[in-house]
Amino acid sequence: MLLKYWPILLILALSALVVWPLFLPGYFSHHDDLQVMRIFEMRKCIEDFQIPCRWVPDMGFGNGFPLFNYYGVFPYYIGAILSFAFGFIGAAKSLFFIVLLMGGITMYLLGEKIGGKWVGLTSGILYLFAPYRSLDAYVRGAISESFALAIIPLVFYFGLRLAKEKTSVNFIGLAISTGIFLITHNIMTMFFIPLLLLFIIYVKIFLHPKSFAVLILSIILGFGMSAFFLLPAFLEKNLVQTDNLTRFDLDFRVHFVTVRQLFLDRSWGYGASVLGSGDGVSFQIGWPHWGLVLLSLPLFFFLRKDKKILVLYLGILTIFLFSVFMTHNKSAFIWEKIGLLRYTQFPWRFLSLSIFSASLIGGIAIMPLNKQLRKYAVIVIAIVSILLNFAFFKPDKFSFDLTDSKKLSGELWNEQRIAGISDYLPVGAYQPREAAPDGPLVVEGEAGIKNFVNKSNYWQFDAVVKTSAKIELPVFDFPNWEVYINKRRIPHNNANFLRRIQFNLEPGSYKVSGKLADTPIRAISNIVSLLSFASLIFLTTYGKNKFKKL
Repeated sequence: MLLKYWPILLILALSALVVWPLFLPGYFSHHDDLQVMRIFEMRKCIEDFQIPCRWVPDMGFGNGFPLFNYYGVFPYYIGAILSFAFGFIGAAKSLFFIVLLMGGITMYLLGEKIGGKWVGLTSGILYLFAPYRSLDAYVRGAISESFALAIIPLVFYFGLRLAKEKTSVNFIGLAISTGIFLITHNIMTMFFIPLLLLFIIYVKIFLHPKSFAVLILSIILGFGMSAFFLLPAFLEKNLVQTDNLTRFDLDFRVHFVTVRQLFLDRSWGYGASVLGSGDGVSFQIGWPHWGLVLLSLPLFFFLRKDKKILVLYLGILTIFLFSVFMTHNKSAFIWEKIGLLRYTQFPWRFLSLSIFSASLIGGIAIMPLNKQLRKYAVIVIAIVSILLNFAFFKPDKFSFDLTDSKKLSGELWNEQRIAGISDYLPVGAYQPREAAPDGPLVVEGEAGIKNFVNKSNYWQFDAVVKTSAKIELPVFDFPNWEVYINKRRIPHNNANFLRRIQFNLEPGSYKVSGKLADTPIRAISNIVSLLSFASLIFLTTYGKNKFKKL
């Protein structure tokens, strides 16, 4: 029985070459060293029943900020759940393990759906050993982007399945994979949604025109289920200082890639992306990948009779060429004209599209071969990919004695609390120069404060006020923080340098509390997600005969 799934088992076996460092004790260094902290904060949200999670209390140098109102949330829900079993460092390593393992398998499934198991195996192996995936995992530590790259093949896989066969499994698979992808990484959403639209057009014209409506419905439900995150992330971006995401070393003009770096350079580093060609990291596409793209060009003559595959191949080839072009400074005029692109920050992020398309092209490239030659071609491609690229899949340094208690205390704790502080700073707030105090401050007057508790989306304390007092909370103000005294809501302000929550109390004894309430956008988004999920359940349980007629 297992022999039936031998290609997947083979990819799993080969995955050992890319995931082995994750079984070492301790933790490894990478650029975005906030994965443990984000998992820690998400777990607080779950324990406080702040679902969906939007505000985290410890980041922003202890003032909190709305991280998960904007930053892809899906991996951290998984990480928080895993942390109950494996701890926070163990959960972070588990997330890296999942994406490195998952990418090859999901790409195999997509390739297999396009051209059979040998095509799938070729695409899966190429994707598994794509250098950019190691750059994401072991150099940058970009968990969300890595997850997005592992999930997106599933979206197209279930899309092809649903186009061919209108079953509940395929309908649910496309809706859920789309929804998960949309809440995983905002920039990958920007990159791949146009591809999804082109895919729908391709299905409508060349594959199964009668499946158009059911595809659209499933994808709409995917968007609907992701609304709780997607709508606030885009519609409430004016509430945070988004300009900080595009300034100075995050300006796209700094990070274009040279032709040599893309196609010829084989060096590997763990440094930074800088202006010019002196980058401390590698931005190579991968010799096996672009080599197969070149070898695939004669396919045009072999595939003319199969119009569906020919159009698919030309479309994917166009995506590859476009994505490579967008990494080079010759594309600067496009970056300048499309303002939204500047939030991409790094033009080399288009390599995500390059490795996705190149892996599929590599699989399609063997389709004209007979069965026996396909086997030999896959063996050669696998050996070359492994020999040339597997050495990239390792971290720079490992701290073998690092534990959760060390990572989440002392100087390491403060480094994580202040890291990325400018990313989602509420409008009007200045970057704090020191850690937030452990409790409320009495700015004016005389008052005694005790029993301060600061949770993920609410806080409370007891106050005995002797003379009229002005109280300042160690919490950034952000819509819609609400303040209560003795369960009665009172007005508050943020008329201070850091824009922290501030309010006045007259003499007396009080139980003071605050909570982060939903804005109308967040409330509506939550409802849309719940209704979309309920609709998915209803359609596939009680209305499956109706959606099959679409």
